Amino acid sequence: MNRTSANSASAHTARRLLGAALLLMGTLAMRIEARGLSYGAVTDAGLQRCDAMQAAGRRPAAQECWRALLNIADPVLQAEVSWALDDFRAANQLFQAATRARPNDAMLRVRWGELFIDTHQDSEAIKLFNEAIKLDAANAWARVNAASVLIGQYSKEAREYLDAVLKGKSPPGALLRAQLLAARVALEDGSDLDAAEQLLKQAMALATANNLPRQEVHALLAALAQIRNGNSAASIAAALQENPRYGELYLTLGHFQDIRRRYDEATALYRKALEVQPELWDAHVQLGTGLMRDNRFTEARTHFESAFKGDPYNPVTINTLRLLDSVARFDTLVWPEAAAGNAANATAPQIIVRVDKRESAVLAPYVRRLTEQAMAGYSQRYRFQLRQPVVIEIYNNHEDFAVRTAGMPGLGLLGVTFGHVLAMDSPSSRAVNDFHWGSTLWHELAHVYTLESTDHRVPRWFSEGISVYEEWRSGPIKGVSIPMFVYGALAAGKALPIADLDRGFIRPEYEQQVHVSYMQAGLTCDYIAQRWGFGKLADMLAQFRRGGTTAEAVQAALNISADTFDRQFGEWLRDRFGAVFAGLKPLTDARAAAAKAAADKQWSAAVPAAQQALRILPDDVEEGSPYVPLAMAQQALGQDDAARQTLLDYWQRGGYEPQALGTLAQLLYKAGRKDDAVAVMQSINYVAPFDYAQHGTTGDWLLELNRPGEALTEFQVALALNPPDQVMAHYRLARAHYALKSNAEARRELLHALEIAPSYRPAQQLLLELAGSPPKT
Repeated sequence: MNRTSANSASAHTARRLLGAALLLMGTLAMRIEARGLSYGAVTDAGLQRCDAMQAAGRRPAAQECWRALLNIADPVLQAEVSWALDDFRAANQLFQAATRARPNDAMLRVRWGELFIDTHQDSEAIKLFNEAIKLDAANAWARVNAASVLIGQYSKEAREYLDAVLKGKSPPGALLRAQLLAARVALEDGSDLDAAEQLLKQAMALATANNLPRQEVHALLAALAQIRNGNSAASIAAALQENPRYGELYLTLGHFQDIRRRYDEATALYRKALEVQPELWDAHVQLGTGLMRDNRFTEARTHFESAFKGDPYNPVTINTLRLLDSVARFDTLVWPEAAAGNAANATAPQIIVRVDKRESAVLAPYVRRLTEQAMAGYSQRYRFQLRQPVVIEIYNNHEDFAVRTAGMPGLGLLGVTFGHVLAMDSPSSRAVNDFHWGSTLWHELAHVYTLESTDHRVPRWFSEGISVYEEWRSGPIKGVSIPMFVYGALAAGKALPIADLDRGFIRPEYEQQVHVSYMQAGLTCDYIAQRWGFGKLADMLAQFRRGGTTAEAVQAALNISADTFDRQFGEWLRDRFGAVFAGLKPLTDARAAAAKAAADKQWSAAVPAAQQALRILPDDVEEGSPYVPLAMAQQALGQDDAARQTLLDYWQRGGYEPQALGTLAQLLYKAGRKDDAVAVMQSINYVAPFDYAQHGTTGDWLLELNRPGEALTEFQVALALNPPDQVMAHYRLARAHYALKSNAEARRELLHALEIAPSYRPAQQLLLELAGSPPKT
């Protein structure tokens, strides 16, 4: 449905860390129930009478009341009634006709805009609210509705709209809406619960004095108590006393548990919402989303199907149903595998992977190796054994991953963890070198442990900080890698107090703050581990598991106050990065000069520029790293030894550009350093695993090093990638099997090769050798 047609549904759109602030915060767009809770925006006495029945939970009576009004020849009234009876198309057409007849009616546009909010078409709604403001600059209803949409989009304009209502001479109902919206934002932010409480007290007084509905006030007071780990029973009872069918009470409580990643609690609350109000379609969507986070896809589908029947306009529902169809065609890999024919003695699975059938044979060995390595390390370091298998979902279509994450395409994340279930992009979903998928998996697996070991009570900043720290210190690419703009932000004093660090993830105040907060969180964990020892990170997790705040965890685990920590952390940052902070301008200039000189093949100019940049920041391995043009220049100048050392430094500090690493591997192999060459080649698999020639070369070198088991894996992956030279692919597999004394398998692969090229001499010779070998016992 749009402003001229009722046949289309709207959609919204939003790089890995920068999208994280939107995750979960936006999964529940708490739409105002414009019909039945209009807070005085509707002035017709007949409609008010029907709406009061709806607000009291008497929907059958309200429906009968509304139907009786359909006979009144007033298009505005008929539009409101059609909307109330869920006939959205008719309501849209009637609002459109009424607007043509009354072009200067601002409130008519406000109500039409609210219909668009109710049908998930925020862009159309905003247009109407702005039109209403042009007609009536003081229209508080238009401003509060615009604020409700813009807050969900994390727009800075939202505050301006909201403040205009809160500080102006607004009608009681619009002011109440603004107070509730501001309180909801404060609760989501979580940094000033006292401010949220004050707003809710004001809202309660205002609603009581003006005989306005109080059920949403009670719901948010219950959420406040829930967040404070207090008793919410009285507020819940008060809300249900006002409206026994107020399912949005539990929907609201579930939303705030979702924000805190208390997914099991949220799922239980969504179930209660449906017990109270079975036709609450948003609750079906949120329950289905929660079930998918717990790997319960079949049950989730039933709720999305119910939601679609009741609300076919919700793009989250439509997208998720399509996603479920796609996932049904994935391979499901289980490790360790059950013993065939011996289910009673089967080992319980620890890892379950869902991956596109076309990619499973390529990704499986590397996913398993990395996951098992991470789980063994995390279990030991964080003193915790997982109670459920880890479920890893790998999406070769980024938009499918985005839908899995937040219900909508366009999200800039690479991975997300819901507890024991994580989802991530496949390396095929993005351009080569766009991200290091092995580090993403390592990062997300750390979240599994921080979330599960604390019963999901760990604050977002600490869970992200641990994940970033583990990427740097134990992951597949080690080294502290920080983007240039983060150094700039830290140099400008934009580090947040540790007690408020969550705010940088949840409600960012500038474009790159989420990424800056990730890096600050990782550096915070690095600082704690360096100064007090790694064990203190595990001690802080224990404090969070007990429900402690950040300030309490710092005091208990580190024996200093949060304020003292902030001061000492700031000193540590300046000591560690002071030269970088002071040299950002010459560093940026030297980086640019090195890149330009290399692009222009001015090799003698590229070398000193790159070396100048690296003197300021030796750890610069981010995109545009000076190491790459420096090595290119050194090679072009015939300085292969210097180029090899430059690229080795780059790799050891965490650089992972595949072409640069391929060059390094060849230089190492040429220098006789075959083990190092193989290590570099294997590391490329965690960036760009879909190059069959790379796997073939790596396997050949592994055979030279008498490591046939690893060579076999590389050759199997190469064959799965359907290389053009199938003869060589099968011959290589035969060589690996022969080295492993798996003669039957070797013979089979040789016969495959000779079937394609009967005169291929190497295969003939190896087959003759096999004929003289005794069979494997």
